[in-house]
Amino acid sequence: MSKWDIKPDGVRSVLSKTAEVAGKFENEFTAYSEGLVGSATSAGTMILGGAEVPKGGAFGPVAQALQEFQQRTEDDVKFLPVRTGKSIKGAREATAAYLQGDLEMAHNKQEEAAKAPTPEELAGKAPKK
Repeated sequence: MSKWDIKPDGVRSVLSKTAEVAGKFENEFTAYSEGLVGSATSAGTMILGGAEVPKGGAFGPVAQALQEFQQRTEDDVKFLPVRTGKSIKGAREATAAYLQGDLEMAHNKQEEAAKAPTPEELAGKAPKK
């Protein structure tokens, strides 16, 4: 049988720190997106010298590759905060269940100890636990 050794205050502390860091995901993702856009616009184009740049701008093969990279990693980037949130919630709920189980066990033991002695116990014939 395995033994659990959970320190609820320690779990709360770790979860609090994790949530604090996870709260910065949005800023990181904005910087990631802006970095890709900046890289794409600075990567150069395939416009011949002297030609006019199209109204929407011109992009070369590196910019195209960066755009494809961003599109293909979009789901991975969205996955991170959702997975983190679910993990934090799961750890919090598991710790709460652990504590509730401890309270139930303590209540059961106290209830058992508060019962009146049985005739067997009074006669000294009760099985020892």
